Amino acid sequence: MSLLAAREFTAAVHDVSGSSSRAARRVVLNADLLKAAKVCAGDVLAIESVASDHKTFAVGIAWPSYEISQDSVLASSSLLLTAHVPEGSKVKVIPLNSRKLPSHLPPVRSAQAAQAVHVREQGSRRAKAPSAKQAQPSNTKRRDWLALLIREALVDLRYLTPTQTVDIVYEGNTRRFCVSSVSPGRGASAGEEDELAGSLRSMSLDASKLWIVDWETEVYLDRHSSETGPEGSANKLATHGVESATGTDAYAAVGGLDKQIAQIRDLIEIPLTRPELFRHFGLKPPRGILLHGPPGTGKTHLARAIAASTHSSVLVVNGPELSSAYHGETESKLRDVFAEARARSPCIVVLDEVDALCPRRDDGPGGEVEKRVVAQLLTIMDGMGDGAKSTDERVVVVATTNRPNAIDPALRRPGRFDREIEIGIPDAEARFSILNVLLAKTPHSISQTDLRSVAARAHGYVGADLSAVVREAGTIAIKRWLAAQPPSSDPSVVSAAPQLILSDLLTSLPTVRPSALRSLFLDTAPVHWSDIGGQATTIQKLRECVEWPLLHPEAFERLGVRAPKGVLLYGPPGCSKTLLVRACATESGVNFLAVKGPELLNKYVGESERAVREIFSKARAAAPSIVFFDEIDALATSRSSSDSSGGVHEGVLTSLLNEMDGVQELVGVTIVAATNRPEAIDSALMRPGRLDRILYVGPPDQQGREDILHIRTRKMSIEPGIDFAEIAKMTEGYSGAEMAALCQEAALLEMKRDINAPHVLYDAFVSAARAMKKQITPEVVARYETWRDQNGATEA
Repeated sequence: MSLLAAREFTAAVHDVSGSSSRAARRVVLNADLLKAAKVCAGDVLAIESVASDHKTFAVGIAWPSYEISQDSVLASSSLLLTAHVPEGSKVKVIPLNSRKLPSHLPPVRSAQAAQAVHVREQGSRRAKAPSAKQAQPSNTKRRDWLALLIREALVDLRYLTPTQTVDIVYEGNTRRFCVSSVSPGRGASAGEEDELAGSLRSMSLDASKLWIVDWETEVYLDRHSSETGPEGSANKLATHGVESATGTDAYAAVGGLDKQIAQIRDLIEIPLTRPELFRHFGLKPPRGILLHGPPGTGKTHLARAIAASTHSSVLVVNGPELSSAYHGETESKLRDVFAEARARSPCIVVLDEVDALCPRRDDGPGGEVEKRVVAQLLTIMDGMGDGAKSTDERVVVVATTNRPNAIDPALRRPGRFDREIEIGIPDAEARFSILNVLLAKTPHSISQTDLRSVAARAHGYVGADLSAVVREAGTIAIKRWLAAQPPSSDPSVVSAAPQLILSDLLTSLPTVRPSALRSLFLDTAPVHWSDIGGQATTIQKLRECVEWPLLHPEAFERLGVRAPKGVLLYGPPGCSKTLLVRACATESGVNFLAVKGPELLNKYVGESERAVREIFSKARAAAPSIVFFDEIDALATSRSSSDSSGGVHEGVLTSLLNEMDGVQELVGVTIVAATNRPEAIDSALMRPGRLDRILYVGPPDQQGREDILHIRTRKMSIEPGIDFAEIAKMTEGYSGAEMAALCQEAALLEMKRDINAPHVLYDAFVSAARAMKKQITPEVVARYETWRDQNGATEA
């Protein structure tokens, strides 16, 4: 037994889209392993599954690579389909020029030249008679083009086996064909195909197990796929094996959507695979489903997986492809799509971005053309499942959109789109599943525990965002590996293959913003609790409101209490209210949405309220998240105050009240607001259930001012031994902003005295403290204390 035949390999798909045509026949193995086994590039190899009972195999040529491990083998999708090998399974690779071969494998010297090959499309079970509208020359021309494409694919593979299967992209759709019969004699003309079909099929595929296809070989498409000859059993085996492998792995490439997949199986797989059950109960099978959700959540990806799992044909329709400048041609193209779907039954029609194809007719942006298209689609979907031929025409429509409310309402009733399934923002467990799928083909050393922690930190990330994170992490890993390469050009010096590690993912995660928050992205420097001095009590209370619900949810559930919904920070200007919120966002690791009050106000009626709704909608989608309203008094002015500006502010305030504690519950979103005019805010906003905690953020005390001086002078060059306690005593009543400005002013005074001074002297700090005017007077502090006593606010 050869060295290769004694080993087991893990199979993976070799992407040959950007390679030469001959790449489809290559079986890529480690170059050192091939050299040790004395196998040369171009030697003929057979690949078969270790767990296979029916001894199906595919044949290709050996191809060396230094970038693949010795336990892996890469082969094109056609070879894996032919061998009935799902990706990731164990396989054997056997040279066909060996002296001793298993009985089911033919030696390469026994291969015969194939002169005529008949293929059958998988899923086709009966002949479709052309309708009166279909011109025979046009139909024949399309079949001839398809036969040429299949022959080109078979020539690229070169070696033909009894279970040979190929995927062909024709008119934008992927169609799968398997070999039904092979003739070693001269082929017949196209006109003689039906007459010779019986004689060709009489030749068993087992008569010779290996053929060679070249440009002299003729390829024919079977018209009567349901007819089988002596080769029927072998071909049925091929069809069943390929479809089951595809169906098993179809949903394996979709992560984090287990609940939606379970619903889809009930709605689509049974009507397509077992329609007789619906006929038994006298029911009409579902005609369509609508997948809706934010961009990047995997709607189109899931729709394609549905088609693969049901072994059905699939037609993907994009709105712009159907558009035409001529009257009635768009509707005609739409009718042709469904006519082709009925001809290729069972078939799934995927309408991607259906809102662009079928907008609302009453108040939507579409014109007369769009209205006619909507009416045509309604008529087609109403006609599906009706009539004498309905029992044989199994067609289901799967539509995707991220704007379900922009679709015409007539499409969203039962009988057309029977079910609307939301593909929402994935939670932590779904993100973990998505990351596992994305990293399945990537060499990495990340444990499942570490991967779960990364998923827990990626709040608000959808599948497309996580894909970008993995791609960015791969780029970082490649750069790290290249930088570690020795400068030596000696080919004998081979370093370890590049591998993804945990730090690569953690580094790439902050570089990709969640899709839901990109329009609200604020590029701010991170602030930590250690960067804030003099507010220890406020920091602790803020952490209780924001971090505790995230870190200890089981405690809230055990005690039967809910997390606080909102926090209001009030106090004199310059006392670190905004800085506290920035630190809270950085330390908690949740998504942060900063809203400046005046930027929501709009002169057009209803636009300000719509902006408030959009803010909360994005916050819910990216939960857990913090929504920070700076200077909230500009938005939520008291309705009873004399300086209220009337309609605009009242509308915004009403929207805020409804969003924070209205009919729709606000889950996973914490509201943090800051103001220095608490008396101007409407009282309805500060009741429990909206802004639960009201914290006074006042000027720092003696110890707080010392802490601020220490923090602000970390990166300054100052005179050794400066007594910050003395400076703190001189600045009684100063705010945090004024203490930071004092350090800045002291440095400028020192530069004014000596531009070449090595450090800032103590005298400069004293001079700056004496020159600075205090802005927070006792009257200002007394006003806040009076308001606190009247409203029962908490003393931080």
